[in-house]
Amino acid sequence: MGDPVVFFEITGPDGTALQSFYSEVFGWAVESRPFPGYAYISTDQPGVQAGGLREEPQAPPERVLYIRVPDLQAALDRVLAHGGTVLIPPTDVPGIVTFALFKDPAGNTTGLVKA
Repeated sequence: MGDPVVFFEITGPDGTALQSFYSEVFGWAVESRPFPGYAYISTDQPGVQAGGLREEPQAPPERVLYIRVPDLQAALDRVLAHGGTVLIPPTDVPGIVTFALFKDPAGNTTGLVKA
């Protein structure tokens, strides 16, 4: 099997409205932490987050899938070799995740997380 999709984010200009919508429509447990304007969507598994809702007042709404890979830089090198562009190089959020973002040739934003 290839590298799995392990997380997603949905963004929009009003984080509170996003949280209300998804919790009320789908019954998702939404937990606002650790950053302002960000909420995790919890699963029924303790300590596992399925996704996040991110407030982005100045940007158009988007959905971002995150793919788990063993080597972020090697994956970004393959992205570049196949016509993609790097948006955010490997970045460590201490105690939470190491990630990167890229755009595919069609302009879709996709994230990578270190396995």
